[in-house]
Amino acid sequence: MQQKTYHATTSRLRSRGKKADGQPNQIDIHIGNRIRLRRQILKLSQEQLATRLGLSFQQIQKYEKAQNRVSGSRLYDFACLLGVDVNFFYMNMPEDIRRQSPRYIAAPAPLPAEIKDQIATLNDPMKSEQILNIIRAFINIKNQKLADNVYQLIQLLGSSSYMLNKDNQADC
Repeated sequence: MQQKTYHATTSRLRSRGKKADGQPNQIDIHIGNRIRLRRQILKLSQEQLATRLGLSFQQIQKYEKAQNRVSGSRLYDFACLLGVDVNFFYMNMPEDIRRQSPRYIAAPAPLPAEIKDQIATLNDPMKSEQILNIIRAFINIKNQKLADNVYQLIQLLGSSSYMLNKDNQADC
């Protein structure tokens, strides 16, 4: 019995996220393509990027071709060095590729409707591109006094906006 468990574990580890036919997962291919795209936009060679990451250029090639999977911490490093948010690597991913996620492949059934409804009703402000852009712009303010004034202005406008909205509702 111990031998079967060991065999199953080692074969699972050997797959390293590849499909049963040995091909890389389409999501890993998409991420590799996005790494290559951003690297090329910045006119960086594989060697230059590799040097900045402390890797060989062959490793960059393997990431870009999805021969090796990019770990979460390495993806974060790529995002920092390439000047993008981690979400950049998932942008414009077609639905058919999204469905190649191991979650979809291994899931016995889709999420129950009540869980989907709960997820859909979550109003997460950090999912708003406008809010993320405001945060990015605020972070780029180098003058601390100016940043403090902008912060106070946003707080004031936020509380005034609440009062204006409340007043407008009374008029309706």
